[in-house]
Amino acid sequence: MFELKAESHTGVTVLRYSGNLLLGDVAQFSKLLEDHLLASGIRQVVLDLSRVEKVDTSGLGVLVSASTKGRGRGRRLVLLMPAPHVAELLRKAEIEGFFPTFESEEELKGYIPATAE
Repeated sequence: MFELKAESHTGVTVLRYSGNLLLGDVAQFSKLLEDHLLASGIRQVVLDLSRVEKVDTSGLGVLVSASTKGRGRGRRLVLLMPAPHVAELLRKAEIEGFFPTFESEEELKGYIPATAE
């Protein structure tokens, strides 16, 4: 079970995810993430992963798939503050460099000024 809250900025959507990112959650989450990533006028989606309780490889697969689809349309998926166990799984799966990743809101604002509005 999970909760997803969206905040819109000029050309950027910030999604705040809380809960589990496991096999049973990925179908619904995948659809929501892709809808936001491919929405008209959006250049980047920032996904806050600081409140992810549990994650498995199917959850990571959704992130990779959505990012690949977004890149094909000139969009970018950015990860914000991944919880330590999420960051560790990204490292173990050797995909940590696949996404721009930021450890704080301040660091992100330097990368995407629109989120500072």
